[in-house]
Parts: sequence; C-alpha cells; structure tokens
Amino acid sequence: MDQEQFHIDFERSGGFTGGASRVKIDSRELDSEETELLKQLIGHSGFFEAFVLENKFLNMPDQFSYQITIEHMGKRRTLELTDGSIPDLFRPLINYLVRVARKNRRY
Repeated sequence: MDQEQFHIDFERSGGFTGGASRVKIDSRELDSEETELLKQLIGHSGFFEAFVLENKFLNMPDQFSYQITIEHMGKRRTLELTDGSIPDLFRPLINYLVRVARKNRRY
C-alpha cells in the first residue's frame, strides 16, 4: 500500500436495537476532499500514538461497541472501544465513520 493511501475497517454494534453498521474505506476510492478530511481526522485523533484503555466490558446498558482498524503511513492498528471508553480526540473520527456507515447501510 502506498504511504499516502489508507484503509479503514469500521464496525459499530450494540445499542438499544443491537444492530450493526459497517463500512470499509479505501482512500483510492475517495475524492481528494474526502481523502484529506479523513487524513486530518486520523492525524488529529492520534489514533496510532494514543494510549487507549480498551474498556469493552464497561457495564453500560445499550452502549455501542466499535471496532476500528486503520492502515496508514506503513502502520496498522485495531482498537475495540465502547461509548464509555472513546477518547475525546477520537470522537470526530468515530462520528464521521458512523455517518458514512449509516449512509452506506444496505437493508
């Protein structure tokens, strides 16, 4: 994979209805504006550098769980998070990915 390209696998599950939303994003399939936005969101979140407590067992009823894998700049990281364990800097990236997953949802 070219250093400038990136790949994201995202899944949100759980919540009140227990449904799942998934999306796979390959930067080669995006326009330049969306590619740049995602690069900024990834960089601002500190996704690859941040210490994240993956507290997936936090007992909060109806919370969402998130699995995110990002490959970018020669790095790959997978995190499993819940609503109660998302670092504040990750929220813009998570919110963006949730919107894209909803938009691409197949019924």
